[in-house]
Amino acid sequence: MRRVLFILVLLFCVIAVASHLQDQKPAPGHYLFVWCGDAGRKGNDFLAVVDADPSSPSYGHLLTSLATDQQTMRVHHTEYTMPASGMLFANDHDAGRTFIFDLRDPLHPKVVTSFTDLAGYMHPHSYLRLPNGHVLATFQHAHHGATEEPVGMTGGLVEIDDHGTVIRSASNADPAFAGALLTPYSLVVLPELDRVVSTNSSMHIDEIFAGVTYQVWRLSDLKLLKTAYFDVGENRYAQISPEEPRLAPDGSIFVQTLGCGLERITGVNTDEPKSKLAYTFPGNWCGVPTIVGHYLVQSAAASTV
Repeated sequence: MRRVLFILVLLFCVIAVASHLQDQKPAPGHYLFVWCGDAGRKGNDFLAVVDADPSSPSYGHLLTSLATDQQTMRVHHTEYTMPASGMLFANDHDAGRTFIFDLRDPLHPKVVTSFTDLAGYMHPHSYLRLPNGHVLATFQHAHHGATEEPVGMTGGLVEIDDHGTVIRSASNADPAFAGALLTPYSLVVLPELDRVVSTNSSMHIDEIFAGVTYQVWRLSDLKLLKTAYFDVGENRYAQISPEEPRLAPDGSIFVQTLGCGLERITGVNTDEPKSKLAYTFPGNWCGVPTIVGHYLVQSAAASTV
């Protein structure tokens, strides 16, 4: 039986605990995969494999590593959970480049392929698995061609298989929000409702105040159904930079913001979904949350308590 746990570490590492995966016969045990970069940005991004079996005499030791050819700019997201296929997507966001790692044999990791722009979109950010095993990824910007041109104010969603092949894509541009900064950040997939909910939040620090919307899509054909603003609370900042949506046990969606707000979205299967600021955590720079059962665990880089 496979058991996998992923923990996101700010900027330079994403950590995963995994047992051996299907279709291969690796050495038995549990392994920690660490997606890392050089803090000095002189070396290259690399994947490290650590022994995560408490009963092993080499527990906590580095077992092997795999260097990429990408000089570190900003190693960022991987998939949030280890996929059943053992093919893990991981990016260096500022480089606009994604690697697909074959981790079916943890002691012999391989790079399957890498990609940058796909389907006319650039700077992929987050990856969620679909029921068919493909990845649905958010891309922050539409590609405007010449490098001297500014990046687009809108982006899109792209469905990708484990070989890096585009299956389908869709723009998140909305005529009702013409001129708005709609840069897809992360998403949650709700197959039973035929819906996807994505957030818009820029990775550029000078644009974080512009990202205050979410979007509802139909999963079956990636049709954009609705763009809506997040609720603004009394402090006027808790809605700033909405990032990670998470599905709650009651079917609602909680979204963490960089301003440490917790927005709750309901009615995504209706014509009028609603967002309500449910709570504001003390502090700021709140990051990736996790829902475990009926509990939400929230990280905060700077706390006032």
